[in-house]
Amino acid sequence: MTPILPSVTPQYLFYEHTRRIETLSSCGLAEEISTLILPYGKAELKYWQWDDIAIHYTKHYFDDYFFFEKKNNDNKVCMEFNMKGSYLIRHAGQVYNVKAAQHNIIYTPQVHNTFQNGDLIGETFKIHFSPERFLSIAEDGNDILKRFAGRMMEGNPVVLSPNSQSISPELKKAIHDILHCHYTGGLKKLFMLSKSIEILVLQAESYDKADQQFRQTIYCKHTQEQDKVHHARNYLEQHMDTPPSLSELARIVGLNEYKLKRGFKEIYQTTVFGYLADHRLIQARQLLLDTTKTASEIAYELGYSSPQHFNNAFRKKFGITPQKLRNK
Repeated sequence: MTPILPSVTPQYLFYEHTRRIETLSSCGLAEEISTLILPYGKAELKYWQWDDIAIHYTKHYFDDYFFFEKKNNDNKVCMEFNMKGSYLIRHAGQVYNVKAAQHNIIYTPQVHNTFQNGDLIGETFKIHFSPERFLSIAEDGNDILKRFAGRMMEGNPVVLSPNSQSISPELKKAIHDILHCHYTGGLKKLFMLSKSIEILVLQAESYDKADQQFRQTIYCKHTQEQDKVHHARNYLEQHMDTPPSLSELARIVGLNEYKLKRGFKEIYQTTVFGYLADHRLIQARQLLLDTTKTASEIAYELGYSSPQHFNNAFRKKFGITPQKLRNK
């Protein structure tokens, strides 16, 4: 996006397109194709509306880089496709960097936001559904659409995802088919409706695929971290007599200390050195039962600082001294 760095408080232009919709045709489809001269440049418009669905295509030619204020009181769901140009949108305390060739779905009852154009040419394609129509479609949609519908019903603005997806070749073709439709009358209305549903399905599939990929990435990353925690456990068991410090162990297995400590807690329900202490004592108990080594020999072999330290730790865990265990 072209940097916009005002040195003074920006003065916003009001963004509004006046539509001159002709009377509905006999099939109930309204159309408009026009060019508007605006305070900030020129806009080429294509607009279709029927029942509770509307399609907008706009190509902007900006004279310069401007700040805009946008308001509308429409209660609608908008499938947005930013074909060309970039924008920086500020809405409800959030900043969205909208890039070219990306799409999203938003629900914005009574929008009031500000934005800046980052390019001198912008091209957008939008399909608007009434909330009722969208909710009826989402009932049979995938989990992505159902979650979106659930948030819609709370009455607050909703964005399908904070990260817009790239416009796929399939979506480009479906949009092209609408913009270059040669049908007329009722057949055109049916064609527009079928393509609008097709585009919604393609959008939902796009975000569902992205969601699955994200979950898989998180799963793989988590699995890799688990493997490193297991490595840390094995290293501790193999070096009980001279255990590394926490920072040394983290470096050896390739994790930071926080993730190492969190991983031990999640997997083994104890701390790193809590695990080491328990494992030492379990090994010591087995050596007492299976060998003739003295308690002092076992203590030093397992890395205890003194036989007395070993004796106290053993009695605390098992409720009996090493000597009494051997004499049972």
